[in-house]
Amino acid sequence: MRLPIILALMPTLAFADPRVDAALDTHILPAFEQLSMATKVLADAQTCAPHAEWQDVTQAWLAVSHLRFGPTEADNRAFGLAFWPDPRGAPPKALRTLLEQDPLDVSTASIAGRGVYALEFLLYDPAFVDDPRRCDVIKALAEDARTTADEINLDWQDRYADLMRGAGHNDTYQSEAEAVQELYKALLTGLQFASDTRLGRPLGTFERPRPKRAEMRRSERSLANLETSLISLRTLASILAQSDTNVQAAVDETFARALSRAQNISTLTGGADLSLVSDPIGRLKVEILQQDIDHIREVITTQLGPLLGVDAGFNALDGD
Repeated sequence: MRLPIILALMPTLAFADPRVDAALDTHILPAFEQLSMATKVLADAQTCAPHAEWQDVTQAWLAVSHLRFGPTEADNRAFGLAFWPDPRGAPPKALRTLLEQDPLDVSTASIAGRGVYALEFLLYDPAFVDDPRRCDVIKALAEDARTTADEINLDWQDRYADLMRGAGHNDTYQSEAEAVQELYKALLTGLQFASDTRLGRPLGTFERPRPKRAEMRRSERSLANLETSLISLRTLASILAQSDTNVQAAVDETFARALSRAQNISTLTGGADLSLVSDPIGRLKVEILQQDIDHIREVITTQLGPLLGVDAGFNALDGD
């Protein structure tokens, strides 16, 4: 009687869409495991100045920051790790509350006072350097980040990956197409965030550039964050395009152009923190980079979308 039972289970175990399998095995699961490992190193450091460890955690987060679904979104975990942009400028206020708290309890903190962006303030903003509670809060936030990253990683490893592999046999993904569309949505949303937010916020307008709105400008990671995110998005795009070498080549070419331009900008004065947007020539270079990213989005929607069977009216922001 065992063989019929095994055969009945096989559709959920052996016939996942190969693109979903590849995305999970070579992109999603290793990246979340790396994030978990990086936060462990940060927490275990137990130091008041874990700059290198924080950099590694930030890199690891950016590699998964576009995967805003499933375990990442449960219980606001993503916001607990990385709350940005914050139009109200809440992190300093939230951190002041933590610094004055006795006993210290991060679990009660606002999400604006948690995660890698809050840690950047404590590590790089002169306003916090001399606070006597700074070291305690850094250690507590590092431990909090480890807990959150571990929860996300375990949820992916123990539950959510199987839901995606078993698409068509569960209520979360009622068809294989829905699982593929989830990945496509993550890709497009990540590219839109790169263009509209990572570059669009500091660009502001020609009359009023806003360099102080650049992501992680205090640590001069603004452009590096964009590059890390694009590299990870390129990996996902290449996986989704694997069934058509022409589409895959077009995707790779557009990503390569944007990454090359970003690398060139990073060598310029004011490139790392995007403060060069205040200069008309520097601004033009960043605008061209933004256009490069928008061109990637165009290739994704006009070539990769049809390859995946995604409707032309698909909206990356709501999935419709």
